[in-house]
Amino acid sequence: MHAWQLGSGILLAGCLLSFVWAMRRFFLQPAGLTRGMQAIKYCGIAGGLLHAAAIAATPGISPLQGVAGVALYLCALALFWWAIRASLCRPLSAAFSPDLPRHLVAHGPYKLIRHPLYCSYLLCWLAGWVITARLWLAPAFGLMLVIYLAAARQEEEKFMRSPLAASYLKYRARTGLLIPNPLKLYSSGRKRLSQTTA
Repeated sequence: MHAWQLGSGILLAGCLLSFVWAMRRFFLQPAGLTRGMQAIKYCGIAGGLLHAAAIAATPGISPLQGVAGVALYLCALALFWWAIRASLCRPLSAAFSPDLPRHLVAHGPYKLIRHPLYCSYLLCWLAGWVITARLWLAPAFGLMLVIYLAAARQEEEKFMRSPLAASYLKYRARTGLLIPNPLKLYSSGRKRLSQTTA
C-alpha cells in the first residue's frame, strides 16, 4: 500500500471514529433514534465503506491529490474537535431531533459559521473524493450535502420557534451557514467598530 493510501486511510478512519463517538457519547437524543438520524447513520456507513474502497483501489495518488485530500481530512478533524470543545459543557441535540434548543453556542467556530459540525462532515466526504478522483464518490458527497442541509434547515426552524428566536436572528445575520460569509463578517466588523468609536 502506498504512503498516500495509508495516510488517507488512517485519516478517514480517524474522522469516522470521531463522528461515531459524537453520536454515541456527545449528542443528546431526546426522541431516540429518529428517521433522520437513521438516514445519516446508514448513509454514513455506506459512504465510509465506499470511501475506504476507493482509497484501497487507487494506488496511483498524485502528490497534489494527496496533499489536498490530507489537508481536507485534517481540516475536518480540527473543525470537528474545535466545535465539540466549544459546546462540551452544554451538549447539542443530534441532527433531526424534535426538541427546541435551550441555548445558543456563538463562540469557537460557531462565531463564524452556524453549523461547523456539518461542515466538518462534508470536508471528510469531500476529502475522499479529492484524494482518489473517483467520480462515483460524487453522488455520495451530494447525498450527504442534501441531508446536512435539510438538518441545518430544521435546526434553524427550531430556533425560530424557540424563546431564542430574537438572539438567533442577530446571530444568523453575522454568520455563514456552512462556510464563513465574508460580507456578513465585514458588516458585523464595521458595526462593532462603529459601536466602539461612538
